[in-house]
Amino acid sequence: MTNIERINALKKKLKQWEYEYYALDAPTVSDREYDLTLQELISLEKANPQYITDDSPSKRVGGVIVDSFKKVLHEIPMLSLSNQFSYDDLRKFDNDIRKEIHTDHVTYNVEPKIDGLSISLIYDHGKLITALTRGDGQYGEDITINAKTIRSIPLNIKTSVARLEIRGEVYLSFKEFERINAEIDDEEKQFANPRNAAAGSLRQLDSSLAAQRKLEMIAYYIPNEAILNELKITTQSGVIQQLKKFGFKTAAEIKKCDDIEEVIQHINSIGQRRDKLLYPIDGMVIKEDNIKLYDTLGRTSKFPKWATAYKFPPEIATTKLLGIEATVGRTGRITYVANLEPVKLGGSVISSATLHNGDYIKDNDIRINDIVKIFKAGEIIPKVIGPVLEKRPPHTDNFKLITHCPICHSLLEKQQNEVDQYCTNTSCSARIVQSIVHFASKKAMNIEDLSDKNIKKLFDVKIINNIQDIYRWENNKDKIISQDLKIKEKTFNNILQNINISKKNSLEKLIFGLGIRHIGETTAKVLAKTFRNIDSLMKAKVEELLNINDVGETVAVSIVDYFNNHFNQQLIRDLKSLGVNTEYVSTASSGSIDTNSPYFQKTFVITGTFSMPRHEIKKYLETKYDANVSESVSKSTDYLLAGSDAGSKLEKAQKLSIKIITEEIWK
Repeated sequence: MTNIERINALKKKLKQWEYEYYALDAPTVSDREYDLTLQELISLEKANPQYITDDSPSKRVGGVIVDSFKKVLHEIPMLSLSNQFSYDDLRKFDNDIRKEIHTDHVTYNVEPKIDGLSISLIYDHGKLITALTRGDGQYGEDITINAKTIRSIPLNIKTSVARLEIRGEVYLSFKEFERINAEIDDEEKQFANPRNAAAGSLRQLDSSLAAQRKLEMIAYYIPNEAILNELKITTQSGVIQQLKKFGFKTAAEIKKCDDIEEVIQHINSIGQRRDKLLYPIDGMVIKEDNIKLYDTLGRTSKFPKWATAYKFPPEIATTKLLGIEATVGRTGRITYVANLEPVKLGGSVISSATLHNGDYIKDNDIRINDIVKIFKAGEIIPKVIGPVLEKRPPHTDNFKLITHCPICHSLLEKQQNEVDQYCTNTSCSARIVQSIVHFASKKAMNIEDLSDKNIKKLFDVKIINNIQDIYRWENNKDKIISQDLKIKEKTFNNILQNINISKKNSLEKLIFGLGIRHIGETTAKVLAKTFRNIDSLMKAKVEELLNINDVGETVAVSIVDYFNNHFNQQLIRDLKSLGVNTEYVSTASSGSIDTNSPYFQKTFVITGTFSMPRHEIKKYLETKYDANVSESVSKSTDYLLAGSDAGSKLEKAQKLSIKIITEEIWK
């Protein structure tokens, strides 16, 4: 057999094995046999590079390194889905569809909502040429080099269609997620859940690293209706069958249902065994099966009206509470943390969870050695719900709150009308460390790679003593690299680059990073837009601040008190001298802002229930109109965005003659 014949035979064999393993879930050879065969192919191709083709299984190992991923316009926008949280919501969705198409019977295709990353694949005459992330729905990132390392994505498909788009979800199995985290020594760098791990893997600039993560994809959609007509496909269930014929992996949990009640039964069935699936899901997608009706049902600029997503309620687990510790935050606030017997929840192992404050522990009668129920708030932060009283062991005692700071031992104080305890010692080392950690965090100055753990160690060895020392990073190179921090030349330079990038942040990032009490991200943005630079904000009086929406007396006094402190004044002077930007940088300069809109730079209040999450609405208003989004209605509110079940905010807005608008704003 000649070299070219052997190479072709090996490629044919490997492609068949990949199809059996990833698309059919029916492997016919061991992993070892596959790996040995692949190595033989790679060796032969290296010796005979003239025979290497783009569709070779050897391309799956990656090796291409890029500086960044370019943004590409989607040929067809990738819309998100509206969310439903109850079975009654689903029945209303069904009723709306039946009313729109004037029928009593609607068939649905129900598919698992895999908790991964949406991806668009473009095939030109059957050859994969482009892979894009969803991005903002209009533009996605070109991650083609990494997509080609995913073995469940065919590099070639047999089709008569000249240009074909396939959509699916890239995910990481629970098994692979556990393997990856087990190989990461630093717990702070471990992934919080499989979705985060999948996102981090898919966006690796080195494709060989992406290949090592063993990502997979499940295909679920062909978005071009003209192409579906060409393929003679009239239903979503028919799309799934065609995707299988192309060689794509599809979800085993898909079911065609004759009515909404059968949909609900299927959702309930999957929900009861979701923790036993191979991949993470956070809900089910319900699609009207008849594609011919999609145009009639229509869509908004965000959602198709012929499909929706049912979101599962958060998973709850029970475990033993082994102990309770108190931690000190940057403002001195004491937070109690439960140490738990490790338990699996939402794809990760949980060994600690928040208990908030002392009143939360007391009000919920939580005791050490209790069996407690926990869940992940927002699918991220573990939280103790309360004890399982019938399983409480005998002779347990009520938990006694601490009276002194666990770090500096100062007597704790409790402010009037507040539930939290505070360490008021501004020299407390825990407060200083947490203020530095907060300043460098993603939502503040976003200094990537400067981990909480390294900040604490550098503080202990007196290299980073305050926020200013972050910007003296380069001056301490020898000291930092000599420490046992796993910070070598390359990591040091990466952190230095990110520190320099942070100097250009807009003012709101700095305001939030300073950690002024009662100032969150939203208020920081409003202050930055109002005062435009830090000097004007520092000179502001309480009366002036009270004229700003979202700034009450408590917040105004907190801001004035902060900038009256000579240590904080010196901090601002130091940051200026170190090159940190203290001006507001409007996103309008990017060209994405609609400066001609009546909504441009106006103040909104959002109230009621909508077909999209609040955080997405807020992001839309900010990025589309450079708008302020406030929490409370006042005379300075320009628009109230009212959904269904709007309450007292709507009444107040009507009394103040504030303009009322609905979610038609983005349709």
